[in-house]
Amino acid sequence: MLARTATAHTAAMASRSLRLLHSRAVCAPATFSHARQLVRLQQLSLAPVQRERQSAPGQRGFAAAAAAAGGAAGPGLVDRIKSDMKDAMKAKDQVRLDAIRFLSAAIKQREIDMRESGGAMSDDEVIKVIQKLVKQRKDSIESYKSGGRDDLVAKEQAELGLLEAYLPAMMSREEVEALVLQVIAELGASGPKAMGPVMKAVTARSGGRADNKAISDVAKAKLQPPK
Repeated sequence: MLARTATAHTAAMASRSLRLLHSRAVCAPATFSHARQLVRLQQLSLAPVQRERQSAPGQRGFAAAAAAAGGAAGPGLVDRIKSDMKDAMKAKDQVRLDAIRFLSAAIKQREIDMRESGGAMSDDEVIKVIQKLVKQRKDSIESYKSGGRDDLVAKEQAELGLLEAYLPAMMSREEVEALVLQVIAELGASGPKAMGPVMKAVTARSGGRADNKAISDVAKAKLQPPK
């Protein structure tokens, strides 16, 4: 009974979000395609209800996935997002609520994917989801600017700020450079062909705190052969 009620609520929420996204799609069809995918995530967010019932008593969602992988659950960031969603609902802050709902749905889909592959959800995975949504928001802002839709630009920028608030403090240019140099020294890397291994190692060590473009720019400069 609870599952049916929750599913109906999710469907209604997804329908409302899709109507909202239709209004945004006037000048940015590519952005709308991305947004439709997020609405689909909302519709799927309660799909694994029956799967979760098969987990140990008292374990659901994030905790169940972590327990299945033999690790300790660490739903700190997820708990914060859930708490913020409740606060936004109480405050009737629709912009904030829409952004957090999209984020929550995307996290839920990632949790399902991780569980099916035998992995465990973690704050690091949540950060990756947030970073992906941040990039989509930035792409949307550029599309709306090109289309002269300043009203939608303002809304996307507000949602972008809300999403970025969940990300860890980003590394400075100096910190990125120091990390790149450390990795290059450890790998004994040199020349443009070493870009891949260096990028991979730096990205892993930065824990989502370094922008990929910044890493790429620094690594490219440091791996350039002397003239």
